[in-house]
Amino acid sequence: MEDIKNLNKKLKILKKEIKDFQKKCPHQTKSIKVIETGTPRIVCDVCEALLGWPTKKELDSWLNR
Repeated sequence: MEDIKNLNKKLKILKKEIKDFQKKCPHQTKSIKVIETGTPRIVCDVCEALLGWPTKKELDSWLNR
């Protein structure tokens, strides 16, 4: 089993790769998704970047689908 220092180092590298990927993504397709905190957010379908908060109209439409 790996020690925690190596795991944290790998995690840091992966987080940077994700951040770089999200910066380059054009975010062409978006949807409303419930994130880890339990709140609905507008999220890119490709890179999963948080892009903002849905409007009341968007949220009502999403809830009624």
